[in-house]
Amino acid sequence: MAQGMRSLSVSDRIGMVKIYKLMKKEEFISQIAKLVSFETVTGNVAENSEALSYVESLISKDAEVKRIKNKDAEILIAGNSNIMTPDVGYMVHMDVVAGKPEQFKVSIKADKIFGRGTSDMKFSIPIGISLLNQLIATKSKITFSLAITTDEEIGGFAGGAFLAEKLKFRPKVLIVPDGGDNLTFVNKAKGVCQLVITAKGSPAHASRPWVGRNALDMLSTLSVELLKIYGKNNIKENWNTTMNTGQIQGGISINQVCPVAVMKVDFRYPETDSIEKITKTVSGIAAKISNNITIEKASTGLPTFTNTDLFVVKDFLKTMEKAYGKKIVVTHTYGASDARHFAKFNVPVLMMKPMGGEIHSETEWVSISSSLKFYDGLLEFIYGQN
Repeated sequence: MAQGMRSLSVSDRIGMVKIYKLMKKEEFISQIAKLVSFETVTGNVAENSEALSYVESLISKDAEVKRIKNKDAEILIAGNSNIMTPDVGYMVHMDVVAGKPEQFKVSIKADKIFGRGTSDMKFSIPIGISLLNQLIATKSKITFSLAITTDEEIGGFAGGAFLAEKLKFRPKVLIVPDGGDNLTFVNKAKGVCQLVITAKGSPAHASRPWVGRNALDMLSTLSVELLKIYGKNNIKENWNTTMNTGQIQGGISINQVCPVAVMKVDFRYPETDSIEKITKTVSGIAAKISNNITIEKASTGLPTFTNTDLFVVKDFLKTMEKAYGKKIVVTHTYGASDARHFAKFNVPVLMMKPMGGEIHSETEWVSISSSLKFYDGLLEFIYGQN
């Protein structure tokens, strides 16, 4: 799209506000390439911190910037005013999953830019920087905060959760471009309930199993009973509670009755279910098998839901449909994001992203032109919040 056409489109919504500088294609490519070069695998504290420093160097000197360290995570928050309670929040994550060395160098083929984290979700960072700088340069009264976390890929508990619960980040509306593939708007996402189940038996020689009690057998029985309830939901796509047995560990020797075993189960549940209901179901079945089975919660998170009847949501969809020249489909997602940490605070979440795909794979990519249109749409939407 020609730069002049992009300026005219955004100016239509902004009115008489003078445009400072729209993000150019070359600028976007340069910044995302640099960001991908940082091997910001979750837990690599030094590399994530260095990447955040690079981001900070691109942000207007007139911005208010805070960097908060919490355990092995770091958060960068930058805004033009009221950074913890802005009109618009824009939350993204810097961390990525592990990849081969060559994946941390981008390659470009036609309109696609390939590399680790291009779609999940380093494309969003140059966009966030430019949005903030634009608002500052035009002296906009609309308050905007860019928040970047570094532990989303492992649950976001030291990042997104800390930001929501301890730092009390409360934007009036929160943009989280970490879902909504193929230009869809995500209005709801399932919650997470991960349980660690431990069974304790008693050892014996394998030739005399009646002398002991096999802990693995207890967990096997429990798993079978749980699958009678949830297994049918695992067969095909649906919006019911699913169950995945991720790990079963136990035993030392093949000829010994296993005395202790652990099973880790991951439930993904809709807004009609709850962590309490799931835990109660598992506990009830376990109690019938043995009183030596204990259940502990591991990672948990609430489902997210955004009411599409809200004016701000309708406005966002209308603006994005204008930017892309097509109808934006509203759908749900099965994966979790840092947005779930804001579910209980009733912050409307706007989740959508540019065209991209193959996240966490060797061929991860994002569309350059789609990213620029996404930026244009966001800029127009934000200026319209007056």
